[in-house]
Amino acid sequence: MSIRCAAQRLALVVSLCASFALTAAGVEFRTVALTLSEDGRILLDADIGYDLNETVSEALENGVPLTFETHVQLRRSEAWIWEADVVEHRLRTVLRYRPLSGLYELRNLQGDEQLAFATRDAALRALGNIIAMPIVERRDLNLDEEYLVKIGVRLDVEALPLPMRPMAYIKRDWSIASEEPWEWRLRP
Repeated sequence: MSIRCAAQRLALVVSLCASFALTAAGVEFRTVALTLSEDGRILLDADIGYDLNETVSEALENGVPLTFETHVQLRRSEAWIWEADVVEHRLRTVLRYRPLSGLYELRNLQGDEQLAFATRDAALRALGNIIAMPIVERRDLNLDEEYLVKIGVRLDVEALPLPMRPMAYIKRDWSIASEEPWEWRLRP
C-alpha cells in the first residue's frame, strides 16, 4: 500500500470520527437528589442536561414534536428480576417549536401544564429541571429494607410522526438517551 493511499484512509477515518463527535448527543445527569418532605413523602430533584444533535435539532426547528420520557423506578435492592417494582413513574414531556410564533413549547403529558420559551436552550433547561417530584410515601416502604432508585431518560421515537419512525429506528442520531440509568441506594 502506498503512503498516499494510507494517508487518504487515515484522513477518511479522522473525518468520520470528527463528524460523529459533532453529531453525538445524549443526556447528562448533573445533579440528582432524593429528600424526605415534612409530610413523609420522598421527593426527587434533578438537573438533567440535554444535548441534541443536528438531525434532531433540525426536526425540532421544523415543528416536529419531541417526546422525552424520564423513567423513575424504585425496587427492593435484593429483589429478584421477576418481582414487581415498588414504584414506577414515567414523566413524559413534549418539546415543540412553533415556527409562526418563534416560541418553544413544553407540555407535560401527565398534567395540563404548558410552558413557552423564547430560546431552545431555555426550553431544554426547563425540560431537565425536576423539582420536588413525589416518588413514594415513606410509610409505604419497609424501614428494614434497602431500595434501589433508578432514573433513565430517553427520546421516545414511538411518539414521532409515523412517516419519521422507520428512519428513526435505523439512524443512531435518534438514540438520545442516558447511557446508564442513574442509580442510588436508599434506606428509608
